[in-house]
Amino acid sequence: MSASDDAPSDDTRDDLALVATGIAKVYGATCALRSARLALRRGRVHALLGENGAGKSTLVKILVGAVTPDAGHIALAGAPVAFGSVTQAIRAGIVPIYQHLSLFPELSIHENLSAFALAAGGGLWTGRRLVDPARARGWLKEVGLDVDLAAPLGSLSLGERQLVEVARALSLDCRVLVLDEPTAALNADEADRLFAVVRRLCASGTAALFISHRFDEIEALADEVTVLRDGRTVIDAAPIGRHSREELTHAMLGAGVEAAPARLSERAAPVLVGRGLAAGRHGRGSLDVIVHAGEIVGLAGLIGSGALSLAATLGGAQAGPGELSVGDASFMPGDRRRAAALGIAYVPADRHAEGLFGALSARRNASVSGLGRLARLGWLRARAEAQMVDPLLRRLKLHPALPEAEAATFSGGNQQKLLIARGLAVPGLKAMVLLEPTRGVDVAARGVIHDAIREAAASGVAVLVATSDLDELMVLAHRYLVVREGTLAAELPRSAPRAALLAALSGSAAA
Repeated sequence: MSASDDAPSDDTRDDLALVATGIAKVYGATCALRSARLALRRGRVHALLGENGAGKSTLVKILVGAVTPDAGHIALAGAPVAFGSVTQAIRAGIVPIYQHLSLFPELSIHENLSAFALAAGGGLWTGRRLVDPARARGWLKEVGLDVDLAAPLGSLSLGERQLVEVARALSLDCRVLVLDEPTAALNADEADRLFAVVRRLCASGTAALFISHRFDEIEALADEVTVLRDGRTVIDAAPIGRHSREELTHAMLGAGVEAAPARLSERAAPVLVGRGLAAGRHGRGSLDVIVHAGEIVGLAGLIGSGALSLAATLGGAQAGPGELSVGDASFMPGDRRRAAALGIAYVPADRHAEGLFGALSARRNASVSGLGRLARLGWLRARAEAQMVDPLLRRLKLHPALPEAEAATFSGGNQQKLLIARGLAVPGLKAMVLLEPTRGVDVAARGVIHDAIREAAASGVAVLVATSDLDELMVLAHRYLVVREGTLAAELPRSAPRAALLAALSGSAAA
């Protein structure tokens, strides 16, 4: 399944509103986009799919002028464009609407609808630059809202605020509407109202880019779909219905090459136990998860399923309903300090935002989980620290082999090795909870990290791996737990075929 299989045959077609080709963007050692392509047609809703790290956010930021691409071209209605800011993109008619609204709850609805006019002007007499009330009411009417312009925006429901943001887009002669997870916080009725407005806008010639992880919404609203994986376009503008949910899931996660089954130890006694847990904001606090000594459990789920949230809860990093225990000792979700004291290592999904201390040395990043036993009378014993951590860094093949160097100077894969080393250095290690343990690392680092995970399990550690990488699940796990829409939708043995796992992830029937 390649991009060319679904690509529009002619980029000069009159109905093409926006075409982005050859888009590339690199951040340090991370390649976010690799010659990605996107073609939007007037009057059509175009869905953009891809797992975390696929490049969706970077591509959207480039389209709306927030980020400059390193390579590639963008054409709007056939004319080349290069935006230096979001303001320039908006003036050209590309209007983004995000999951987190860019409105002002304390201001009136009228003032929010006038925000672009106010920003364009100067001076203090802002009242004179409010848009004409009749025009403002017209925009609201187009999105199905009948509200008092003088009322504070904060008096509206979240769904109504989203519609106000769409109404504001109407003031800009919107040619391309970018909807980035717009229904994440909406209920079903609010989402339906939003979809109706988007359909009306498209009927008048607007092109809409719709980013969502919910297959039911995509099938209900979108006309075409593009899928990104690892920064590349792997399905390009395919008509909705051409590919099944399973095929789209397969495209997002990748087929890869089947690796030889890992030799993993058999189950033993329960070690990490969670009772009455919730997966994500919409979870109901009814999930039970048990990981045994020497077992690797793969936790799988698409974006928004709640899988990563459930994993964070099991690692003690996220509060919520339920109770956790390690052996005979229990603790409440969200008590990460207690979890670490009981021997639970935790590797977060975002190493930069949640895990790494860039200004500290590689050695110190790996040792922070054991500082309590390395300190004496308030002083850190440097020799003891090196004796504890350096063998782990050698085992993980840290490159360059400079434990004293700042963590920020290492590549992404080697930074990830530091977090794995930190986990292995937890005193009295009994369980490891790993979220996306090889995201953004190269093949060599991936193999080293996988070997370390297997070795930990072979030594009796209970391991839970939450990952969107299907191949990673299939080479590591004894069994799979599949999370879908906040529930444990399936438990599958290691012997389950790939098709069964894909079907469980997407909610379709296995072939």
